[in-house]
Amino acid sequence: MKITLAAAGCTRSFAAAVAIVVLTASAAWAMDQVRAVTRTDEAVKAFCVSGAGVTIAILDRGLDWQHPDFIKPDGTTRIKWLLDMSGQSECAANNPPPVEYSHADINAALQGGPPIEFRDAVGHGTVTAGIAAGNGRAFADAKYRGIAPEADLIIVKLVSDGAPAHDGEPAETAFAGCIDEALEWLDEKIDLLGQPCVALINAGTQWGPIDGTSAVSHKIDEVFGQDRPGRVYVSPSGDEGNLPTHAGGDYASDGETVVHMTKLNTQTAWMSIWYTGAQPAEVTVTFDDGTSVGPVGPGEWANQFGIYIVQYEPGQEFYPWTSTSGDRAIWIRIMGHSGGGSVRLRGTVPGPGHFDLYHGQVPNVVQFVDHLVPGRLTDYSSTFSAVVAGAHVVRTSYTDINGIPRCLDNEGATGELWLYSSAGPTRDGRLHGVDLSAPGHNCFASYAPNSYWATFQFNLIHDGGGWYGRAGATSASAPIVLGAVALMLELNPGLTTRQVRAILRETGVSDEFTGNLPNADWGFGKLDVFEALAAVEALCPWDVDADHSVGILDLLALLAAWGSDPGGPPDFDNDGTVGILDLLALLANWGPCP
Repeated sequence: MKITLAAAGCTRSFAAAVAIVVLTASAAWAMDQVRAVTRTDEAVKAFCVSGAGVTIAILDRGLDWQHPDFIKPDGTTRIKWLLDMSGQSECAANNPPPVEYSHADINAALQGGPPIEFRDAVGHGTVTAGIAAGNGRAFADAKYRGIAPEADLIIVKLVSDGAPAHDGEPAETAFAGCIDEALEWLDEKIDLLGQPCVALINAGTQWGPIDGTSAVSHKIDEVFGQDRPGRVYVSPSGDEGNLPTHAGGDYASDGETVVHMTKLNTQTAWMSIWYTGAQPAEVTVTFDDGTSVGPVGPGEWANQFGIYIVQYEPGQEFYPWTSTSGDRAIWIRIMGHSGGGSVRLRGTVPGPGHFDLYHGQVPNVVQFVDHLVPGRLTDYSSTFSAVVAGAHVVRTSYTDINGIPRCLDNEGATGELWLYSSAGPTRDGRLHGVDLSAPGHNCFASYAPNSYWATFQFNLIHDGGGWYGRAGATSASAPIVLGAVALMLELNPGLTTRQVRAILRETGVSDEFTGNLPNADWGFGKLDVFEALAAVEALCPWDVDADHSVGILDLLALLAAWGSDPGGPPDFDNDGTVGILDLLALLANWGPCP
């Protein structure tokens, strides 16, 4: 069935099984509440967008590929490829090879052909895809549809938290796949499709250099970049805001700098220290029970009393920590022990240095008592080419599938920043590590019925039939931004990350919750999809950096792309190469955009 938005003055057909009704009276109960407060439905009506012709790539915990939200009305899949990296351990040499399933493989399986051994055992990946791009086909009113319901999908099962056996479903062992391998594969697939693409790695904690210099950040920059037309990367800011998990300060050789901590239980805990490369230091870990391990200096390690400390020389860290910053890194693992303790640093040469101490672990096991400093971003969100999303609260109450009212008002009121939404700065001092916030906390979207998450019935929404459930944190806000960027790319397939970021920042909404903008918590405000698309439509083609003026930065972007075929600006004449005619066009339009 095809329907049109003729009433909205839109003549383009939407290949959907349900009418895309804009701002109906039922708005405010499901994903339609997210679409209402972000003005997505208004944007769909005004700009005739749905995500069609755009690829959304999600690297997460898998996907329920049989869910109605990812199947077209004709019964064929919306998924172009699936890649399963199960069983891998980062980029280890003996990793099992990933398993790829094509569009044809998925369609054959949907029609009863050879089965596909691909699942979302946890449930996280299906929710992510549903928020960004679910088409809501499980129900006639499609109120649980996502932001870009006609986008194509590429799905990589990159990680898993592990899931127990339940209801006839086998257990799944936790794993973390090789991100480099995944991104190289994705790069090839994006080229094969020939469509603009926006991607998201929906994982990560305070783990790594958090300054844009890690191996993963470099790979993301290589595949997406700030100035590559039609390639955009989105990242959640992280879920550790307001937790006492980041300490920092100065150290020297004339005495110890002592960070006191409390280990809440005997669960194994991990910590990391990144500090000034030119000022080597040694570290000691102690507990109030008399345990002391260290000092451990550069290039040294110790393993005693359940405490393992290793200090790396600059650039020698393990993947994906490997950093080009020149700073030094220390990795600490604590098995057993609980109660009070400390991490102690002393310089080994004269002169001051600076350190950042992180406990990047969920659930939180270690709390630092003093030396607490701002900044709780993930390493991925510190990537220079990342558009970074924080989270605010979209609702605080709902009724679950069993008719039981639920109240969730202890992590922020409706419209407020979610309590644990991570804020800037990055470790290298970029205050606005967050670009904007989206209303992801306590939204409802596609659930994998056979997943572990679906066993918690209090998370299933009352009118969702088991197909839809609750999502939250920045893992739910980032897919909203992911879908919004897909709509932007549909209007202008040549947009770069630099342009997208500038537009989202410029059109961010301030209110009584955000305070004065920009700031470290909210970035540049709340997502407004309508205003973002209006800004895209008004963008003049020569304004590569979206600052409403053609100037030196646009010229530099053109010169950097000289001789290449970016498939969009700065190849303004679309002749397949950036050359003299493009340079003349840019110079002829120098100055403020009309």
